[in-house]
Amino acid sequence: MLLQSRGAMLETFQISFSTNQNLALKVEHTMADDTADGLFAIEVGADDYAETAANDAPKVSRTFQSEADFQAQKASYTAQIDGDGNYEKLLKAVPALRTSSDGDCAIEPKVKLGKRDVALVGYTVGELYYDREYSRVIQLCKRLRGVCQVDGKLGESLERWTARCEDRLKDS
Repeated sequence: MLLQSRGAMLETFQISFSTNQNLALKVEHTMADDTADGLFAIEVGADDYAETAANDAPKVSRTFQSEADFQAQKASYTAQIDGDGNYEKLLKAVPALRTSSDGDCAIEPKVKLGKRDVALVGYTVGELYYDREYSRVIQLCKRLRGVCQVDGKLGESLERWTARCEDRLKDS
């Protein structure tokens, strides 16, 4: 909308937001002031902010679930218990780690481990270490080096686990 006032052009804009709230923005700019300061004079009323903030309240209650629904969900909930099966899970995820009875094996091309597989290796080593099966940890680390692509971080972990288990075997 253009208005004529004191020989100067006034422009008024109405901006609407996606929340169906309107904020009036008044921009005054005179055609003769193009070379002077060159900045727009923008005015936004405090009342407009108050109206906008009042309409920003959440529409959904924080306790959207009824008591009966909550009790039903609570009654059907069971905690997931992770048993001692990480070694078997690792062998299923990376079948190349299965070896013959003679122990060590090396294959080409080496298997690339994903992030989940690397995490499962850590869980498996932790489980075996906790169960004091230090020789199995050492064998697993050797097989991982022979069968899988080992990056720097996993390589350091394998060395650390092997050294720690060898020390435990010496002490016992």
